[in-house]
Amino acid sequence: MTATTVTQLAMQLLLAAGEAKQLLLKAAAAGKLTPTGLAPCRAKLVTAHQVQTKIMAELTSKELEPDILVIHAMDSLMAVESNFELIQLLNLKQVRDVD
Repeated sequence: MTATTVTQLAMQLLLAAGEAKQLLLKAAAAGKLTPTGLAPCRAKLVTAHQVQTKIMAELTSKELEPDILVIHAMDSLMAVESNFELIQLLNLKQVRDVD
């Protein structure tokens, strides 16, 4: 793999993170913030993490520095994950408040 491959992987990561965000927002808009309703988002986050792992492996093996696209892609993933985790925490609090 080369720097071009890292760029392609970064684009895949951006796409997966963007799709995860859309799935999360769609679930929120529909009021389906249950584990079942969030499952598509979780699956897309897993895909994004797999791509991120490939990027990190490639950067390490080729002794490349991450470029701005890679940093942007990873930042996008972290932002979606933060939203996903916040929703999970709010749902957990809501369940506890009912008990």
